[in-house]
Amino acid sequence: MKIIFATSTLGSGGAERVISILANEFVHRGYKVEMIALTSISPDYYKLDDDVKFIHADKECNGGLIKEVIWFRKHVKEENPDCVIAFMEAVYEFVLFSLIGTGISVISSERKDPATLGPLRKILRWFLLPTASAHVVQTKQIRDYYNKGIRRNTHIIYNPVDERVWPLHKLALRDGLKREKRIVSVGRLYPQKNQKMLIRVFAKIANKYPDYSLVIFGEGFLRNELQNTIDQLRLHDRVKMPGRTSTVIEEVAKSEVFCLSSNFEGMSNAMIEAMCVGTPVISTRVSGTDELIKNGENGILVDIGDENALALAMDRLLGDKNLREKLSKKGCESASLFKTDKIVDEWENLIKEVTTVPLKWTNRSLN
Repeated sequence: MKIIFATSTLGSGGAERVISILANEFVHRGYKVEMIALTSISPDYYKLDDDVKFIHADKECNGGLIKEVIWFRKHVKEENPDCVIAFMEAVYEFVLFSLIGTGISVISSERKDPATLGPLRKILRWFLLPTASAHVVQTKQIRDYYNKGIRRNTHIIYNPVDERVWPLHKLALRDGLKREKRIVSVGRLYPQKNQKMLIRVFAKIANKYPDYSLVIFGEGFLRNELQNTIDQLRLHDRVKMPGRTSTVIEEVAKSEVFCLSSNFEGMSNAMIEAMCVGTPVISTRVSGTDELIKNGENGILVDIGDENALALAMDRLLGDKNLREKLSKKGCESASLFKTDKIVDEWENLIKEVTTVPLKWTNRSLN
């Protein structure tokens, strides 16, 4: 069986990590796999297996959107895959439009909350999603956003965590991880992640917890603006932004608290990995968090954009060692949901389903 994966880039984002894991795992299971990145604007961050054929579409067609659509349609028809899997919103819209009328099975994969999109994008997907063989989302909240017709063909599949998580997970279960007095956050330095609020919140509790620091891993165009906020609040010796790191999971595992301050998410990979390695989590109520976190039991949830609530949660957690230990233990118990083999099995079953009955809505019941 042959699969083509389509993505925007293989940069350092969470969606790119997941699609690279899936491509490599399907090669190991004997599939023929091709990866098409529509643009080469970001450096390729994730390593693909040598048996994954990798193509940058913009280098192949060397033109604008129309030329890229023509090239993509022609290329996919020539390759004649059993299935095309398109990750991220703009990518699956491009793929579904390009392959209309070809009879090729396409699985579209939503990676963020569609409720945050503009009106034109929402209208576009109402036309395009019914042409998909299946639609994959990460949370019930996102699935339930769509009308009943689309929901019937929408499948919830979680993200697999990085394999480096599991040795750290085992250590966390035995209380074998040495943690530093710091709060850690991971994500692109973009408005979506709302790190500016996180910095302001840390400023509110910094004097009460002088031994703690805040470390924000990630890169993006807000770096200078965030650094200015740090300097204005005189936190340059307490708040650090090291940029990207290849050891981000290890960095999260040795931190006492993980904080997600986002305004919206699909499902935060970084939050999931923090729970798996037993780092207590504070998160805004973005998509998926209510499904994974029982407030006060295996994490702490606050409303999106509520600076005071986030400060109170941070104060509560830093000041209560017993609560940190409880959240750590309960968070670890969620890890089995995200094992790579389990997630790849779910994708494989879906691929078999859509290639057996291509381009038809399934009669899967709504849970």
